[in-house]
Amino acid sequence: MDDDGVPAGGGARSLKTAATVLRALRLLGDHPAGLFAAELADHLGKSAATARYMINTLCEAGYAERDGAGRCRLTEAPPWGPWGAHPATSSPVPGDPDPGAILAEATTELYRRTRQRSYLVRRTGTLVAAVTDSRGHQGLAKLPGLGTHVAPDQAHALAMTKVLLAASPAYREAVEAEPLRALTSSTTTELATLSAELDEVARTGLALDREEYAEGFATVAAPVVSPSGASTVAVGLSCSARRLALDEDELVAAVRDVAARASEQWANEGWARPVPAVPVADAERDELLSGPRR
Repeated sequence: MDDDGVPAGGGARSLKTAATVLRALRLLGDHPAGLFAAELADHLGKSAATARYMINTLCEAGYAERDGAGRCRLTEAPPWGPWGAHPATSSPVPGDPDPGAILAEATTELYRRTRQRSYLVRRTGTLVAAVTDSRGHQGLAKLPGLGTHVAPDQAHALAMTKVLLAASPAYREAVEAEPLRALTSSTTTELATLSAELDEVARTGLALDREEYAEGFATVAAPVVSPSGASTVAVGLSCSARRLALDEDELVAAVRDVAARASEQWANEGWARPVPAVPVADAERDELLSGPRR
């Protein structure tokens, strides 16, 4: 019997790891302010290196996040959405069928095809877009500054949120009403330029960010269209600006294809498993509220 209470042996190794991860999640839940890697290691009786690796894994999967001081804490909700979400209302578009695993599979497929870090970003009904899924391997560069949410003063610089802005007049109006902040020397800060770009994104179904969000990085994104025709979900990737310059056609084609396939599968899901429409009062409420910025 090992220190995790799991019988030793090759067949039990993955179960032992799972038990340790569950203990780590419980510990983080007991410490809302977060734990440093060394503190988590002490609680678990593991090495600091093991604790750091576990924290990296939990953050990568969307279960945890680091604060500015380096503490690790649980995210407000798991990667698949709020705890206890009812299946009939878990669709990102009210009245549309729940896409189930389709969206997560799209993120995985985009990573598999490009070997670049891939993301799923959704409008949340507030001015803050949520990064609900991410895929990548250990050592693959992360997009600097991108956490679990995209604040409204960053939305104009990132390809995934450009897609969402182009599809939502209310979201777009709210973001364009504020001064456009320069995140890098390449960020668009002129309203007329951004407006023309978003019109083009709406027309072509593709958005690009060439070092606008982070120096040295680029992002590419396309909308995943729901059965009702709404575009509140974007799938995209980040890569080095150099990689985009060399392989733009290949990366753009992959993003377009994965988004189109996910849209088609979601439509087919609607025929196979429809869900009741939400009440009219909820369906008509598309008001954007000011949400927390991170």
